[in-house]
Amino acid sequence: MTEPRDDTGPAAPAVDATPNNGLFLLIDALRFDTVSNVPAREFMFPNLARIIERGFVRKVVANAQSTQFVTPAIFSQTYPLDHGGYDNGIRQRPQSFAETLQQAGFRTHLLASCNQLGAATGYGRGFSSVRTTSDFRLLLEQRVGRTVQFQVKALRNADTNTDLEQVKSDFALFLVDLVEMIEHHDKSLWPTKLMRINSRVADGCKAELELLERDPDAVFDKVLGIAPGIYWRFLGERDPGGLRLFRYRAVESVKWRTRRWIASQTLWPFLAMSHFPVIFGDIIAPLCRVVEENRNDRWFIYMHMMDVHDCRSISRPVHLLGRLRYLPRWIVARVRGQTRRRWLYDTALMYVDGLLGRILTTLERTGQLDDTLILATGDHGLYYAESPRKKSSIGSRTHYEDIEVPLILANAKSDPVDSGMTDSMGMTATFLDSLGVPGHESFKGVSVFRGGKPAIVSESCGSGNADILHRTIYFTVTSPTHKIMATLDGDRLSVEQLYDKQADPREQHNIVEDPTQQSAIEHLTEYLRAERAEIFALREAQAAKSSAREVA
Repeated sequence: MTEPRDDTGPAAPAVDATPNNGLFLLIDALRFDTVSNVPAREFMFPNLARIIERGFVRKVVANAQSTQFVTPAIFSQTYPLDHGGYDNGIRQRPQSFAETLQQAGFRTHLLASCNQLGAATGYGRGFSSVRTTSDFRLLLEQRVGRTVQFQVKALRNADTNTDLEQVKSDFALFLVDLVEMIEHHDKSLWPTKLMRINSRVADGCKAELELLERDPDAVFDKVLGIAPGIYWRFLGERDPGGLRLFRYRAVESVKWRTRRWIASQTLWPFLAMSHFPVIFGDIIAPLCRVVEENRNDRWFIYMHMMDVHDCRSISRPVHLLGRLRYLPRWIVARVRGQTRRRWLYDTALMYVDGLLGRILTTLERTGQLDDTLILATGDHGLYYAESPRKKSSIGSRTHYEDIEVPLILANAKSDPVDSGMTDSMGMTATFLDSLGVPGHESFKGVSVFRGGKPAIVSESCGSGNADILHRTIYFTVTSPTHKIMATLDGDRLSVEQLYDKQADPREQHNIVEDPTQQSAIEHLTEYLRAERAEIFALREAQAAKSSAREVA
């Protein structure tokens, strides 16, 4: 099998001036190895190859391994666990890069089929227009399952200081935002089915808000007693029960077990999504219209598409069958040794790549192609596409297939510096740098034109909420030569895995017990403690308080 190679492609064309416009294309779950091999990308993904020909591609190590965790780093150039963590998106972050661009005179547009860019998260900050296609059932499910359940459990634990009014206020704000987004949001991208689903959710959220005000304990009982996946069906109901609850619980139980079985085997690859998936084809025409209608403005567009992430979805069967037209080309690439990824993943990206050609054609036809900075990237990788190991829990899912993504940049004013590493924050810093827009003082990203970082920290609290004080924190530190995976329990840091990136690029041999590697562990641990000193200080202070209480 031919190993993918890191190739920047042809030299970037000379650009006489800073590009006037900016197009940020986030292809959810786009892995670096899809574009690292020149012949492979030209054969399989010709439009991504065409964008690279106008600039370069660099490897990025993402600051986290899932969309919810890493998106704050992309939007605010702060770490996932900064400013209270990622539970509330960027609501508590000092500045969004979209706000920075808006302040610099850009007309800013957000188009997305990503549910994470939804209610009470703040991702709409700084955008002149927001058009997303969220299935708000999924947003509700994720909020209840990942955040509210943990808050309510803490509230009812006599050993904690969790405030009832704060838990109530946070959930109420989320429900209010859900209603506002459904009723007043630009629905031009919503398919008819999604319109019906979200209208029902909005009505239910209004009833739930009234119940939360009258009887918060009834709502909290539901939060703990009903599976998050079916919570939307019982919005506004004080004491759901009977055959109806039994029926939905039984159906959800079957779905949950089916998803677990599918995830644990490779024979049957398809998944029925728990939400209505909107594909790039539903959005491409409106996106091209925005490009065309704003030709006389200085514009910025952030486009987030979920097709590659949802590559296994069988919820749009006609679309899935249509992707079979890419199968012969994928088979040829497989025989040539140009891909080791699964066909469902690659054909989803082929589909997206074909539609990217329509954007490039629109830019060219309107005379904007040479004057538009184009950045294409992923937020994280995807284990399913290819991996030499068994699937692990999400906190530990930070191997190369999970966090290595590409930074593709076209029409930049200069070439990148060939030193240092780039993370998710650095991608956004590079984008602003290329447009000549200074970053906010809170931004931590380092542009590829300024040398990058010596190592990259990826972090999360794993499954559930981002309780920085009490939950286990999962850290991964990646340097050009080594990678460590560690956990922070209380104030105790434990390094559990170590990989030699040069001798073992596929990260298959954990050498953490090798005494000759102690210097590498110490070096990366020191970097982690310095880079995330604030978190370590918080944990040490919390541990000191706990010890004082025990003594008392």
